[in-house]
Amino acid sequence: MLNGREGNAGPPRRREVSDLYATVLEVVKHYHGAARITRVSYGAGMPVDRLRVLVDRLVALGLLKSEELDGRPVYEITARGQEFLDVYWKLRGYVDGLERAPPDGRTGRRG
Repeated sequence: MLNGREGNAGPPRRREVSDLYATVLEVVKHYHGAARITRVSYGAGMPVDRLRVLVDRLVALGLLKSEELDGRPVYEITARGQEFLDVYWKLRGYVDGLERAPPDGRTGRRG
């Protein structure tokens, strides 16, 4: 659920910063170390100018690394970036489970 939609469950939710980080990291991961900013822009559904700020932040945090290829930067996910994704998806699963729980807090289990 990177784009904030889950089936036809209503309008998309606003993407939080952590969602944007995860989206960009997943797109970069897909390109195996050869992700150019335009490819990431299309994959993440973000304009390039806004994406550049986000990518710079991810590089500063050590979640992405940047190298020059043919005089232009390409991006690759780091081990720390992969760790972020692992934790993000685990937490996302918990949050989604809580959002699907009945409002009265019952889980449907008998005890």
